[in-house]
Amino acid sequence: MKTNEEAKRHLLALAEKAIEQLVEQLEEVKEGDLQHLEQAILQSVMELGRQGMETILARSARADKRFAPEEDRRGHRLRLVGYRERHVVTLMGRLTITRGYYHCEESKSQNKQKQPMSGCPGIAPFDQHWGLTRSQTSPGVQRVVAKLAARLTYEEVAETVEDVLPVRISARQVGEVIQPIGEAFLSQEDQHVMQILEQGGEKHLSKEQKQEEQGPSIRRLYVELDGVMARLRRGSVPMEAQESEREGDVYREVKVGAAFVGEPGPERSELVPGVFVDVPGPKWYVVRRTTAEDFGPRLYALARQTGVLRAQQVVILGDGAKWIWKLAEEQFPGAVQIVDEYHAREHVWEVARAAFAAEPDGRDSWAHQVIDWLSHGRVSEVIAAIEKLPPLAPAPGKTKSIQQTEAEYFRTNQQRMRYPVFRAQGMHLGSGIAEAACKTVVSTRAKRSGMRWTPEGLATILAVRTALLSQQFEQRWLAYYKGA
Repeated sequence: MKTNEEAKRHLLALAEKAIEQLVEQLEEVKEGDLQHLEQAILQSVMELGRQGMETILARSARADKRFAPEEDRRGHRLRLVGYRERHVVTLMGRLTITRGYYHCEESKSQNKQKQPMSGCPGIAPFDQHWGLTRSQTSPGVQRVVAKLAARLTYEEVAETVEDVLPVRISARQVGEVIQPIGEAFLSQEDQHVMQILEQGGEKHLSKEQKQEEQGPSIRRLYVELDGVMARLRRGSVPMEAQESEREGDVYREVKVGAAFVGEPGPERSELVPGVFVDVPGPKWYVVRRTTAEDFGPRLYALARQTGVLRAQQVVILGDGAKWIWKLAEEQFPGAVQIVDEYHAREHVWEVARAAFAAEPDGRDSWAHQVIDWLSHGRVSEVIAAIEKLPPLAPAPGKTKSIQQTEAEYFRTNQQRMRYPVFRAQGMHLGSGIAEAACKTVVSTRAKRSGMRWTPEGLATILAVRTALLSQQFEQRWLAYYKGA
């Protein structure tokens, strides 16, 4: 972007005046008062930047005929009806620009007869040229707000922005900024999944795509998945009969997937000398409130991004839920399946608390012994210990007792609990990692006290948070910005 001599002189004059004003302000700063010195310089620089931006954009607005089309996309001729002000919140403050505003004049036709212009909105070519059609905020503000909103509440974002920038933005405006960004991130994710599905596997990859997939071999890739309940506004989703009978909001499961490369860490395996236990590398996430059937391809697409085609071994970690292992079989056939040991231990404690409700000492002693068997892969002894306990009646509304349910859980997942075998290979057993992913991605942001969501609001904020935690935010933001 070039500036003419007149614009250069104006910008230099603004800079000179700003420096003079800054010098006057600095004379009032006391010696050793770094806080006020810093604040004075920052305010001066920001105001100079705001004035400079306003000057450049005003010059562009005056010359907007350079990029004003003669017709809109429907073939309607455009007519300049006047100049209107546009207020834009930027990183350096609020700008006001006066630019041309156009209306449809007539329909493009052979006989030149005018036709009704219903459904023909007015346009400002200046706004389109500078990417200001989506919001009253600049792209820079949108990017900062989106990154903050992935971590903070909308109220906290508004407060933080006002603390560090000469910008005032309300919590409602934060929501208006984040919504289209989150929707765009979701759309990008959907497109990536569709590309993976269309390829149908490695044998259908083009030469270029195979080259993109190539890289150093990965010794072991881990994929973890779990679910966490999120609070939704009553009436925002179809309700079940029992939900309709009671007051209050409703809860729905959000499925969370994480993928990461495991590399040998500093800790040695206790079972095999020379084998080092894997430590998790950077984690990539996928999050959706959807069915297991829809979530499966999304999880596989995440694994593709993480390098599953280059992995010598794939390990699936989960809490034992049936949908997890069905999904694993469909998307990662041949992968090693491991029940997260932390969750397996929790199932032991569930039995202990029910069977020894009146005997705390007996409860702890029994649980510790059974967990020791579990840790050593003696799952048959775990099952036997559960079945030897005095019979318990099923809980209200249940057909099976907790003993029957948990014995079946361990029997079904016995091959996924061969912990000594897994430790001997230096595998990361994911004690609490799957649950930690739910907390990291969903709960920390979306399950704070009093929070309740619409399905759309939850989906968009989690899309932005997932991109940020997966180091994909800048890539997705750039695609969103270029598509403005």
